[in-house]
Amino acid sequence: MKELVQKFYKCTLDYLKSLNWIVLLGIAAFCIILAIVNNIRVSDDKSVDWIGTQDVMEKPADIL
Repeated sequence: MKELVQKFYKCTLDYLKSLNWIVLLGIAAFCIILAIVNNIRVSDDKSVDWIGTQDVMEKPADIL
């Protein structure tokens, strides 16, 4: 059983070493940037509230 666990650990470690981490991190950063741009692009009723944000200026109640 111990040999099986060690073999699994070695195979997993070899697989993680074989990944191109720069590309994976680049894809993750690109996805985060796209999510931010998309949140800014959509209308306010579909936009996601940012964590810890507050209104800078209050919106007037009646705009003519």
